[in-house]
Amino acid sequence: MGRKQIKPDRGRKGPDGTKEGLAAPLRRIAAAARWIQRPRIFKRGRFSHRAQRAATVLTGLVLTVGCCLLAERYAVGGPEAVQTGAQPAEGMSVLILDYHQVLPTEEDLEKARKAGETGILLSDFKEDLNWLTQQGVNFVLPSDLKLASQGIYELPEKAVMLTFDGGYESFYTVVWPQLREQGAKGAVGVLGAEADLYSGSVEKEIDSSRLSWNQIAQMDRSEAVEIASMGYSLTEDLADWKEAPPKGQLSSFLSFLGFGNGDGKILSDEGIKFYQDSLPQDLMTMDEKLRETLYHEADAYLVPAGCEGEETDGVLNQYGIAVSLCEGVPAAEAETLWNVIEGRDSLYELTRIARGEEGSLQEMLEGCFG
Repeated sequence: MGRKQIKPDRGRKGPDGTKEGLAAPLRRIAAAARWIQRPRIFKRGRFSHRAQRAATVLTGLVLTVGCCLLAERYAVGGPEAVQTGAQPAEGMSVLILDYHQVLPTEEDLEKARKAGETGILLSDFKEDLNWLTQQGVNFVLPSDLKLASQGIYELPEKAVMLTFDGGYESFYTVVWPQLREQGAKGAVGVLGAEADLYSGSVEKEIDSSRLSWNQIAQMDRSEAVEIASMGYSLTEDLADWKEAPPKGQLSSFLSFLGFGNGDGKILSDEGIKFYQDSLPQDLMTMDEKLRETLYHEADAYLVPAGCEGEETDGVLNQYGIAVSLCEGVPAAEAETLWNVIEGRDSLYELTRIARGEEGSLQEMLEGCFG
């Protein structure tokens, strides 16, 4: 059984995490062609004719390669075809959204961004919930997916699951009240080591603080919230195993055209092995904390980027995790927006759609609900 590593991003992203679209790569292809044919390359007359012919051939090659890559990406049904208008598949299916911070003011959000966090304003989140309600969606939780996979429960039409990464305290102070007010539901990922830390006497800031075990226990008793596991500390430990992917001349050129993965770091092979070796103990430690505080374990687990795969699924299954959720991806990069639920195995490596920082949810999911 092999490990599934994070797929390289073949398109540049804008501020909201979505792809720039067809026009931007075309502009870069044209810019590359103009650079090749710059007059200052041919300063010496005796080389100008030969160099000009070479430049013409190279220009043609650049345009050909670039256009072929664009055709493969944007062809209908191709691997990069935009799926934002996809309709739910027949049978039970669920669309899962991935949020991070939700903060009340621009000042709070700016402080969070400076600390390397991502998020949206409370006003935008309210608009998201209002729009989803207008579309007639039905909010579900990981436990609903578990029951549906067992044939005990039938998912409603237009089933949507809201998930929140990071275990931020803002989920308790900002998001939870909104969920209750609008009759919505959401699952929040919790990292045990962070909950231990913030259950003690530490200074708290709304833009960076995490949930305490007391706050987690309060929300666990609410019908609007389900606690998902992020493990105890392993997810944070993986930061030491991330590295920048190697970039040769060809990959640098393709990155210029918009087909590279930029400067984003990925988990090294050694990091993936460290994760696989450490996962059982990390899950055991987190399960003990959950039983001690909530008197039950979590049904869902948020898998760190790059750690998806059969080996991870096998360990999660062994430790009672019924649902595994992949890191959120922009709607334009997802193979499908909807996860089909048709048995126990269908609950692993579920796709989540990232809620970008820019634009509206309506723009992201236009036509998704018919």
